[in-house]
Amino acid sequence: MEITRNNFLDQLDNITRNIKRSCFIGFDAEFSALLSGEKYKYRLFDTNEDRYNLLKNKASEMIMTQVGLTIYQYERDLDTYVANGYTFHLCPQVFGNIDQSFIFQASTLKFLCKHKFNFNKFLYEGIPYLSKVEENRIQQQIKDKTLFANLIQDLEMTDEKIIQNYCSDVSKWLIKSEEDTMYLDVENPVLRYIIHNEIRLRFPEVLTTDSLGNSNKVLVYRNKDIQGANSAPMAILEDNLLRHILGFSQIISLLKTERKPLIGHNMFLDTVLLHNQFIGPLPQKYSTFKKNIHDVLPIIFDTKYISHVMKNNLSFDEMWKSNSLQDLYEFFSEGKCKKLEHGVNLIRLSTPFDVKQSYHEAGWDSYCSGYCFIRLGHWAACENSGAYRPLGPRQQLAALAPHCNKINVIRGAIAYMNLAGPDPPSHRPDFLYVKSLKERVINVGKVASVLTGIGSVDVKPYGRRTALVATASNYTVEKILKHFNDSREYQITKFTVYRHSPLSQVVFWGGALITGGLVLLLVHKKNTVHREVRAY
Repeated sequence: MEITRNNFLDQLDNITRNIKRSCFIGFDAEFSALLSGEKYKYRLFDTNEDRYNLLKNKASEMIMTQVGLTIYQYERDLDTYVANGYTFHLCPQVFGNIDQSFIFQASTLKFLCKHKFNFNKFLYEGIPYLSKVEENRIQQQIKDKTLFANLIQDLEMTDEKIIQNYCSDVSKWLIKSEEDTMYLDVENPVLRYIIHNEIRLRFPEVLTTDSLGNSNKVLVYRNKDIQGANSAPMAILEDNLLRHILGFSQIISLLKTERKPLIGHNMFLDTVLLHNQFIGPLPQKYSTFKKNIHDVLPIIFDTKYISHVMKNNLSFDEMWKSNSLQDLYEFFSEGKCKKLEHGVNLIRLSTPFDVKQSYHEAGWDSYCSGYCFIRLGHWAACENSGAYRPLGPRQQLAALAPHCNKINVIRGAIAYMNLAGPDPPSHRPDFLYVKSLKERVINVGKVASVLTGIGSVDVKPYGRRTALVATASNYTVEKILKHFNDSREYQITKFTVYRHSPLSQVVFWGGALITGGLVLLLVHKKNTVHREVRAY
């Protein structure tokens, strides 16, 4: 189901009930920009902190334009998962002095057009949101009783005219009409809040409240003597306003409260954008970022990382094409996993997606992530027990618990980001040390070009005539060392800090000079003594 500004509040109660009843939730997001170009190339040298520092400045300019959530509920009697899929269209908002901004890259626009992205829904029907930092700022204004004044101060001229027209209508009604009540149709929730306040200030004798059954209408009573007349407490008006401007952020708060497992695929960038968009500006420290994400979303599974680990249990002929979400989903949904031919749960969508136009659509991809998680969990649980049989979500979650909060890292020095604790040590081989035997200044591009034909590598300069090489596997290391064993162009050895770091070189030569100086001093003293003895 598509959720926009027009139906979000109407569907919020249903979505809330579904989340509370769920066993886990599939997640996916589409972004306003893609990380492309040499600057954002992922390298085998990167630690997770390096990767975070690389992304955080660019990510602060990006937003999630779509968020997909597929809410999985388990029907025990039928041994069936029922999936309720939602695609939320999001759009930044202006509220008082909060003016959210983002960038759209031309390459991203081209990509989105290719996949039939609906820009009208994004711009005209996108659901607003606030980060926790922005929400706290507004809550403080409410506490200080400065919200109304701040909103008035930042009004555009067109909105000022609209408010003036409404107040003129109320003035004419009070003078010329004998009706006890009047209605003002105000669709914009921010203007509605302002109009409540403005009418109460200008016409102290009247009372205002939101009309029952139609939240767009402001009901105005002539005075308190009219039967049923009441004035909505300011706290209620403020709560109604917050519900509208918080928008999708209410879903994030619900996920935090309910602590439901969130299932995504390749979620490193997703977590960075989740922080920037719904928690607050990205912190300088990588450790602070991890802690903040873990506090809001305490249980996350990344099916890309899980599939990387579990593929080692398959032979080459049994394996999926790649670890992309589409290939992984089709491997399981088309029954290609021979280990899962019997006893697996039925997975049923409550409302079918349009499969032909679905990939790279957030709702569909969130369904695929959850689907793969169920199959991977079933496979892992059966492997643990030694028998392939029907299993429920509790056993599947338990089997995948060792992979909880481990977020896949693409082409980095470390296999995953651990949101719940310290990151693991590097799983890559030690660096290789390259010294040019012919060039006075080493050509790193040339070295990379030569080595890429042997295996997956990254190269970076280390000195005028030297470079470091990061490799993906020990197999590649051995091939490179063997290939360049007798090379007259490059000398390649395994890197050691003691032999190859600039500091150790300084220490080595400094020590050599000191040692040499001491030897010369001793020789000089010895010769002096000999001369004195002969003279005597």
